[in-house]
Amino acid sequence: MGNSDRKPGLIKRLWKWWRTPSRLALGTLLLIGFVGGIVFWGGFNTGMEKANTEEFCISWPRNA
Repeated sequence: MGNSDRKPGLIKRLWKWWRTPSRLALGTLLLIGFVGGIVFWGGFNTGMEKANTEEFCISWPRNA
């Protein structure tokens, strides 16, 4: 059993996976990023609208 039978280390395998060209086109990645940004913005905006209500503000306990 020689040294050539061993698998490469984790770092080498990750580096090889990271350096291989992607099969997704640039347009696909941009589209996924655009849709993800819209979803994140919608969720953030909804959360800020809920946190900006009087009911939300007075529901916090006053410890001061």
